[in-house]
Amino acid sequence: MFVDRDRRFTIDEVAALPDAAFTPLAGPLNAGYTKATYWLRADVSAVAASPVGSLWLEITPTYLDRVTLYQPEQSGWSQHVSGDAVPVARRIPVRPLVFPLLPDQPVFLRIETTSAMQLYGTVWQSTSLLAHLSRAEWALGAYQGINLSIALLLICAALALRMRRLASMAVLSVVFLVHGASVRGYPQLWLPQEWSLMGDLMVKIGAFILPAAFAWQGRELLTYGTQWRRLDKVLLLLALVPLAGILSIPLDLYAQSISLALLSPWIASCLCAVVAWSNLRRHGPSMVNVLMAIPYTLHSVAGAHTAAAFTGLVPSSVEAGTFWQLEALLFNLLTATAVGVALAREFRDSMKQQVLLVDSLARSEHVLEERVRQRTEELLHTQNALQAALHSEREMRLDQRQFFNMVNHEFRTPLAVVDSAATEQLAFPSPDLESQMERAMQIRRACRRLTALVENCLVSDRLDFAGFRLRAEPTALRPLLQEAGQLVHWSSRHHLQLADDEAPAEWTCDPMLARIALSNLVDNAVKYAHAGAIFITARLNALGQLEVSVADEGPGLHEQALQRIFEQFERGLHADQARGFGLGLWVARRIAQLHGGNVDVQSIHGQCSCFTLTLAPCAPHAHA
Repeated sequence: MFVDRDRRFTIDEVAALPDAAFTPLAGPLNAGYTKATYWLRADVSAVAASPVGSLWLEITPTYLDRVTLYQPEQSGWSQHVSGDAVPVARRIPVRPLVFPLLPDQPVFLRIETTSAMQLYGTVWQSTSLLAHLSRAEWALGAYQGINLSIALLLICAALALRMRRLASMAVLSVVFLVHGASVRGYPQLWLPQEWSLMGDLMVKIGAFILPAAFAWQGRELLTYGTQWRRLDKVLLLLALVPLAGILSIPLDLYAQSISLALLSPWIASCLCAVVAWSNLRRHGPSMVNVLMAIPYTLHSVAGAHTAAAFTGLVPSSVEAGTFWQLEALLFNLLTATAVGVALAREFRDSMKQQVLLVDSLARSEHVLEERVRQRTEELLHTQNALQAALHSEREMRLDQRQFFNMVNHEFRTPLAVVDSAATEQLAFPSPDLESQMERAMQIRRACRRLTALVENCLVSDRLDFAGFRLRAEPTALRPLLQEAGQLVHWSSRHHLQLADDEAPAEWTCDPMLARIALSNLVDNAVKYAHAGAIFITARLNALGQLEVSVADEGPGLHEQALQRIFEQFERGLHADQARGFGLGLWVARRIAQLHGGNVDVQSIHGQCSCFTLTLAPCAPHAHA
């Protein structure tokens, strides 16, 4: 063995080196993670070729980046290259790394890899090689089949039961399956030819994901949600740190950080073994505790040897990848059995609990019958109390109506005086009283708003009476529209556009209620619309009903506001921006429904809103 630490030697330079430059190897090459290039010189003259076959060299593991075989021939050096960083088109397209040999010629091997520097070589005759490869592929297929079955079983169980511990076991089984296939060189055969070099990257990424999944499973099975809070945080850290190590791959720091990925699962298994044996001592020697303690204990012992073999600290006659894959299979089987036994015990306990609950339910049934009898007597007493409460409620409603009558009298009289004074100031202004005119307009707007509040409160109260009837009479339509539109003239931000050419001159309705409903729609537009025009349009629809539309120029309403804006005391999305009690639209719709119509709204958010009041013709001379 010769170590080329600077990767600068050629085959001619290595072949010219004296024997003293090479270090003899008593067993397989095991140098751990290194960036150096290793040269091996071997003599295969002792192996005689078969008369009907040739000699072949098989090299494992398959995750070595590049292995180049040199043998002298008459024209120079014969060269064959293989490895998971070599395109399939340039290597013999089989899963193992195999090389043809020239008999009676020395062999030089150049090995370079970012993975563990391990090399196990065997010389085969062609007939024996085929039989060996057949047995090896059958064994690996059986191994991967067992792993696939365990992974599918755990995935189905996790999806069906929705349990965190089963999910962690399913993830670890899938990682075992995929990483084991990557280490054995299957991606080079299964992936498309242009993606075959992804096998090397899959091996490196899997080397970090595997310890993270291992630590996460140990946390879910033993420490999550238990009194082992500090160890739970340590296991969580051991699951996150290897994932961060993936960043070392593009940074070309893989060889320096892989030791952490090898050390992490061993630390996690030691911590889990401590927890498992502590649970066994605390809760007694149950099958679940024993089956949970054994795999983590075995992994604590065997994992130390595996990590040392991968890092080159100890020699290993068996390939370290084979060792950890067999250990992973045993670990998976034992932990899956332990969790299965635990689930079976939980199911058995739940069935016992169900029987106890049925017995308790039967006893409770008798107690319930007695309580029903007692509650029936209590309901009779409650009914009598409710009758007394209803009588008291009627008296309170009578007091409420009297209060509204008082509000109607006490509010309207002073408001009429204020309105009259403001009207006189507007009718006879002087040139130097512009500010006084503006205040007068503000007084009128305030008076109109207070009057509308009083009217809405009174109408809301009247509409609840069971015997309420309309006072319908022929009403001139244009003065009614102009009176409602007066609210727009008092606003300095808006101007009115009235269109009633397609409407009749008169309409039979309750003029006071119709004015209140229409004023509420106009007032709503003045309060919430952007500066611009307020459109009032009156016409007859196809059903012979009167339609009065009030439209503005924005900002429109949200869809969620459209669904509840007509509810009582609802102010949509302006509850913290505008004055009012949320009665206007509710009162307007109730008035329209009493007239056989309705109030509808169409709105485009950010553009405009249009409220349409529909009134059916009423029979005149109706009495309240």
